[in-house]
Amino acid sequence: MKILGITTLFHNYAINLKKIPFTCSKSGFMAKDQSVKYFIQLIGEIRPKKADDIEEATQKLRSKIAFLLYDKEALLDFQENCQRLLLESNIEDLFSNHIGLYSSENLFQQFFKDIKHKILPPLEDKNSINYKVHLIFYRKDDFKWVDALPNELWLEILSLSGITNSFIQQHFQKTLYNMFLILSYKIAALGLDEELSERFMINGEMISPFIQQNKEISVFIENSENQFFTQDEIQHTLSHVLVMLNQCLQNIENIRKNTLVYGTSLKQSYLLNRLANNINRLKILVDIVDQKQFDAKRFINFLKEIIYDNNHRNNIGYLMSNNIGYLAYQIAEHKGNTGDHYITNNRKEYFSFFKSAFGGGIVIAFLVLFKVLISKLPITDFWMAILYSINYGFGFVLIHLLNFSVATKQPAMTASALAKEIDNRKDKSSNNLHGSALLIAKVSRSQFISVLGNLMAVFPMTLAITYAYHAIFGYSLIDIKHAVKYLREIHPLYSLCWFYGAVAGFYLFLTGIIAGYFDNSVIYGKIPERVRQHPTLLKYFSTKRIDKMANYLEHNLGAIMSNIMIGLFLGTAAFIGKTFGIPFDIRHITFSLGLFAVSLQSILFNIDVTSVWWIILGICSIGFFNIAVSFGLAFYIAIKSRSIGLVQLFGLPKLLFIYFTKHPLDFFFPPKEERIEENVFGDAP
Repeated sequence: MKILGITTLFHNYAINLKKIPFTCSKSGFMAKDQSVKYFIQLIGEIRPKKADDIEEATQKLRSKIAFLLYDKEALLDFQENCQRLLLESNIEDLFSNHIGLYSSENLFQQFFKDIKHKILPPLEDKNSINYKVHLIFYRKDDFKWVDALPNELWLEILSLSGITNSFIQQHFQKTLYNMFLILSYKIAALGLDEELSERFMINGEMISPFIQQNKEISVFIENSENQFFTQDEIQHTLSHVLVMLNQCLQNIENIRKNTLVYGTSLKQSYLLNRLANNINRLKILVDIVDQKQFDAKRFINFLKEIIYDNNHRNNIGYLMSNNIGYLAYQIAEHKGNTGDHYITNNRKEYFSFFKSAFGGGIVIAFLVLFKVLISKLPITDFWMAILYSINYGFGFVLIHLLNFSVATKQPAMTASALAKEIDNRKDKSSNNLHGSALLIAKVSRSQFISVLGNLMAVFPMTLAITYAYHAIFGYSLIDIKHAVKYLREIHPLYSLCWFYGAVAGFYLFLTGIIAGYFDNSVIYGKIPERVRQHPTLLKYFSTKRIDKMANYLEHNLGAIMSNIMIGLFLGTAAFIGKTFGIPFDIRHITFSLGLFAVSLQSILFNIDVTSVWWIILGICSIGFFNIAVSFGLAFYIAIKSRSIGLVQLFGLPKLLFIYFTKHPLDFFFPPKEERIEENVFGDAP
């Protein structure tokens, strides 16, 4: 075997490595588990001091290969231990789900199982090959250097192991065939689950590769055991099985790609991951049984996966992130599509945004009035929180029904639209961030005009309402004591208004997630179709009216539910903080400005200029954290769900600086003609 740099490695390391005391028997006899001790020591000599030090691990592995080639006695001991490790172990669970992330029927069953095993680890089958691998690669971060080492090096040491195809066939053929059938039946059963089966119905007949692969494998096993197949026939059949398995994987990928059309769920995500896991392991079995075509690279990747799974045993965080990813992508995708409606592309849309936000500000002015009136009721904190929630929720739903807007609800949507733009362009050119920079300018001016519209309506309208209230009833809406209280709550030196603004920003982000979730659920649950066929509705309403109802739910249920939930979140925040005795509350820029107007009228504007500026600063900080936290969290979730690395965004600040220095007004007001990337950035990377 040719090894790069073997001569240099030999001269540098052979003498020292020859002194390493291998724990093995020269007589050929070895006590049980002696091979495990041998490999614990062997891996310990290869393992770098730091898991991220790949250069050290590479050097050590090359040195070990050089030494084995140099010392024939050590090579024989190495081969004997490799063979003994397999012969003395139960290798069936190497291809089962027992160590993976998908050994349970559903995600939540697996979740609670992992929690239980975190607290009280299960009994281990000490004869299991997976248990022994866990002992050998016992450090939780071993997977880092194992995965990073080049496959070529692992192939070299694998070729020295003495584990040949004939050895496998001689000792493990029956075991392999049993696992063939078990995995094949699992794949077929999972493929029949109703979450997937309806995707494969053609003219009422199920055409599914998940079923077809089982037929092929059953025939193959039967003929192989009865020795009806020649070697060429075996190879031909296995090649066809691989084709069927690849079709299964392609179908899984197609289902994932079509989640925007059909929606998705946690159950489906978990099911698809479990299916892919079984299919990939069955492909490894095909490689092992096929004596002529062995995919060594796939086998090495499989071994790396085994080590990775062992290092992530009962890892709840990885389990959830790996399975929620597709649902998060679907939610982000719906938010991205919705977010497109919150971005202005021309001046006509820009002024339309202002009108919409101004209308939303007028509604919020009345919500401020009702909030103050509710606060004066002689009721307990619990019922006050309920009434606050109803007030907020009803108001936000009304704003949506009137096609008005609230500026702080936009960031959670526009962040997903921005991530979608980056994802769509990341593989098209080296200058993939240019379009993203232009989009950020559009998002910025859209957000600016919406905030401006809300604030320009809230302050004067609230002030007008409070003066009207005073004129009608002969006294102010609130007394001076409550006015001072409201002013202190938005004064940055006397309150945590900026922190409470961040809490509100988190809630606004959360409602964006809720909107995407319900939009996904409407599609996945086929809600419009079910409404159109509802027997009670058909009895009392015309088909045309029901169709309008179904269409409205399809396009608005997510928005309505998110508005109801933001009302609940905002209304109960202060109650939660008071109940648990913690600094927990919300501050929303538009409501804070409205309360500022109410307070000013109550004290007849008898306030010093310095306090006014501090309060204005407090309101600005509230608005900043409302938007920044909401946008930041939504953008992070969106890029993570699309597997966009933060490193891909490093060039974005530079591009934004270039754009802002050339056309700063674009971030606040749309140009006459839409900017073109080449004109703004030229040859900037």
